[in-house]
Amino acid sequence: MKRFPLLVGLLLAVAIHADWHLARSHGHRLSGEWAQHWLVGMPVFAFIALYVARTWPQDTWRAGARLLGAGIFLGMVLEPLAEALLYNVPLSALEWPARWTAFSEFGAAGLLTYLGVMALTAKDRPAA
Repeated sequence: MKRFPLLVGLLLAVAIHADWHLARSHGHRLSGEWAQHWLVGMPVFAFIALYVARTWPQDTWRAGARLLGAGIFLGMVLEPLAEALLYNVPLSALEWPARWTAFSEFGAAGLLTYLGVMALTAKDRPAA
């Protein structure tokens, strides 16, 4: 039943990128300047926690760490690099501090949600 882990990692990467667009200030194309952008992370991380808990009930922590790590790497490293190449801009033009600030808010809300969902589903999983 280990289906679609790559798609779930891509979902997280897309959510990270969408959150960046929601969080960044106006003056940029496709900007939201939404102070509560971090709310987007909660349903995304809840879905990932449910997926991990049901797909890997014996190995939730390792599988979850791999899935979250892959999604974060795709969304916070590879996607900005691809953006720089696509638009032919230097890496310094990608607003790294603002990007990481937005991600830290998104990630904190998401990780707390992830841990909460994992705690709530713990009784449904066999003991490791």
